[in-house]
Amino acid sequence: MRPRVNMGKMHSSTPLTLPQRFSLIEEVGAGGMAVVYRGHDHHLDRPVAIKVLREELSTGLEVARFQREIGMTAKLVHPGIVALFDSGESDGRLYYVMPYVSGDTLRARLARERRLTPKDAANIGADVAEALAYAHGAGIVHRDIKPENVFLVEQRAVLADFGIARATAHRGNADGRTVAGMVIGTVAYMSPEQIEGLEDIDGRSDLYSLGCMLYELLTGAPPFVGGDLAVLSRHLTHVPAPIAAGGMDVPPGLEAIIVRLLAKDREDRFATAAEVAPLLRAAALPAPVEPRATTAPRPRMDEQPTEIDRLVDEATLKLNQATAIGPAAVRRFEEARALLDHAATLDASHPRVLAALSRWHNGAAHRLGDRERMFAEGRRLALLALAANDRDPEVHAVLGKMALFLDDDFRVAEEHARRAVELAPNDPEALRFLAIIEKILGRLEAAIAASRQATRVAPQVAAVWNGLGDALLAAGDNAEAAEALKRAIAIQPAYVPALERLELAELRLGDAEFAVDLRAVRLRAIGCDSRAEALERNARADGPESARHADLQAELHDLLEQASRGDPFAEHLGSRTTADRIVFTYTELGDWEAAFEWIERGYRSRPGRIRRALMDQLFDRHGFAKLPRYGRLLRLAGLEELL
Repeated sequence: MRPRVNMGKMHSSTPLTLPQRFSLIEEVGAGGMAVVYRGHDHHLDRPVAIKVLREELSTGLEVARFQREIGMTAKLVHPGIVALFDSGESDGRLYYVMPYVSGDTLRARLARERRLTPKDAANIGADVAEALAYAHGAGIVHRDIKPENVFLVEQRAVLADFGIARATAHRGNADGRTVAGMVIGTVAYMSPEQIEGLEDIDGRSDLYSLGCMLYELLTGAPPFVGGDLAVLSRHLTHVPAPIAAGGMDVPPGLEAIIVRLLAKDREDRFATAAEVAPLLRAAALPAPVEPRATTAPRPRMDEQPTEIDRLVDEATLKLNQATAIGPAAVRRFEEARALLDHAATLDASHPRVLAALSRWHNGAAHRLGDRERMFAEGRRLALLALAANDRDPEVHAVLGKMALFLDDDFRVAEEHARRAVELAPNDPEALRFLAIIEKILGRLEAAIAASRQATRVAPQVAAVWNGLGDALLAAGDNAEAAEALKRAIAIQPAYVPALERLELAELRLGDAEFAVDLRAVRLRAIGCDSRAEALERNARADGPESARHADLQAELHDLLEQASRGDPFAEHLGSRTTADRIVFTYTELGDWEAAFEWIERGYRSRPGRIRRALMDQLFDRHGFAKLPRYGRLLRLAGLEELL
């Protein structure tokens, strides 16, 4: 039995009766699933798009189930996803409400230009892949990736209609699964598993559809064209013609990505959209300029990396992902060490190996214990790396971090940071570290500029987006900070520093409910499940502000107990000390006197760290201004310019 395919066209119909909150203004489009109206939300005085499902789709759909599916997708918050505001049923027709997006659809751009440059296609594909990575991480598959569902807004691709295909696929089955043999989607972009009517559709189906769309962006047509049944058959059995056959000069790397996306067997595609996004972003970059020679040059992008480069890069990724305390972070550190030990068997004196091992020891001091020995070994390895190659930017980045975080010498740290950027102007880690230095020195515009450059050259790295968000927060630009931090979380959903900063940004923007949701996610990421449950329970009972205040008190209790068991001023090399977190928690609770007592204690313990204690934290230090002791401390520390 052939699967049934939704291929009908919808004709304009009489507008339905909506709740008083919304009004219809005019029809602006019609597609295979819905008629689209421009409307107005009177409660919030904003334009909206209202999509009304075709009668044949509305008939037989269970309203509660449809709204439940829509409700799941409404929780997606990402700069690359068009939000869902509301949904409902009226006059026997189902509808849902979204922002009215004024930008062009990708289909409209294709109609004008017929096909795009490889750079533009790859960037658009990367934007879509980042949105998919975030949604797939939340357990939601789009199922209808196509140019009509991609909007181009301010030089960014934004994906619409998330999960609508699944919401409309539930037609009368009792257990909530897609009815066997029922296919919802668009024929030209359907994955083989969609066509076969499989129930266990996962994110790899969206990746196939993304491959079809990228193919069309470059050639002017999807991989397979013709009658619907013929196209369905070709998705299952035919290999698309090479992109170059259409006369487009496409970089081999980009074509290889598309070929893999279009694999018939989903096991042969990329495993996740998160894997695809950075590859597409890299494919959009111009050919790199050959760097100046060094004693041990890193490979150019057009050269085959050595086995040592591969092992160090993979180990570095593991270290970057270890963003919390707990079993997962320890496991990543153990995996990183295994990779670096392998690299050392190939060349134990290689500067990249030495620098990475130094970084491993510095991080392990925080997570695995034996701090003094670990830090001493980290310093020894960093100096060996410097002796092996004083022109390696990674070596200077490691030495700069040790100068800042262990020696409280931000001037030496600045020298190493600038040297690292001089040697590698587009090294994202060097730029990120320089931004930290600029922020500590009070040069926020320079910090933001360095952070922006880091995101341009490494948009697939969560840490650089977190760094930009941090600099923007310090400058008071909470809205743009939130967007940057959402990008970090889209890449790495459990990235604790970005979750913490985004919570603060959203709170400053007035969205306490979302801030509490983010706090709960962060608590679970660091293993505090019971606090997360209490936070959510209190938010339902007493509201988000009260719940967050109660959790801050619980956190303060835990931190003070932790401080009583060890040195609260002990450095964790890049993360905040226990004393830092106590200060921040007191400021969030509004107790500036108690917070400043810990600032004073920190100055007595480590005088050289006072600038960083005030300038590189999440609180607004101006809350201390009403305390007479604050001015005296700044004068004593030689920091009068901060008054």
